[in-house]
Amino acid sequence: MTTTRPLAARKARTGDHAAVATALAAAFHADPVFRWLTPDDDRRRRILPPFFELAIDVFRRHDHIWCVGDDGGVAGGALWSPAGVAPMDEVDGDRFVDGCVELAGADAGRWEDVIGLLDENHPHHADHDYLWLLGVVPDRQGRGHGSAMLRAVLDRGDRDGVPAYLEATSRENVRLYERHGFRVTGELAVTGGPSLWAMWREPAR
Repeated sequence: MTTTRPLAARKARTGDHAAVATALAAAFHADPVFRWLTPDDDRRRRILPPFFELAIDVFRRHDHIWCVGDDGGVAGGALWSPAGVAPMDEVDGDRFVDGCVELAGADAGRWEDVIGLLDENHPHHADHDYLWLLGVVPDRQGRGHGSAMLRAVLDRGDRDGVPAYLEATSRENVRLYERHGFRVTGELAVTGGPSLWAMWREPAR
């Protein structure tokens, strides 16, 4: 009898970064928050790959970009920042916002509003691992890829007693994260925009 080996995430190497950006762009193309940020499907399809390339370039200093695939390729990616370190310093934060504004064009105001919302509501009461984004290409969803990228960091957090935080962009994602011990701590939205759910996870005892 053959058994299926559980999926295992790995840290993305520099050579994986383009594939991670492509996977994340596919994963978030139909996401309700990104659809609101850039409503035009064609423009969103064009700008999401360079947007995720920009995000990866900013987050690469943390050495916590993870990827997973069940065929040797990259089916999904996750961008984390570790406990005790700001997700972006002032220089990278300014570069990130400027890059988003340039990519968003006429929709830049919406992007700036959501970025500001997340920054204003980010918790500062305790050090924590921060999951900035996690996504899996649509035809691989539901196969354990997302869970593998969560466990890669959460298992270490459980060992070290480190909590974790994220913002979920859909109710489906909320359910995934709840299965891994996260709990909703608040619902966030800019005027006229879709909800995001702030979620916190205490380390398992």
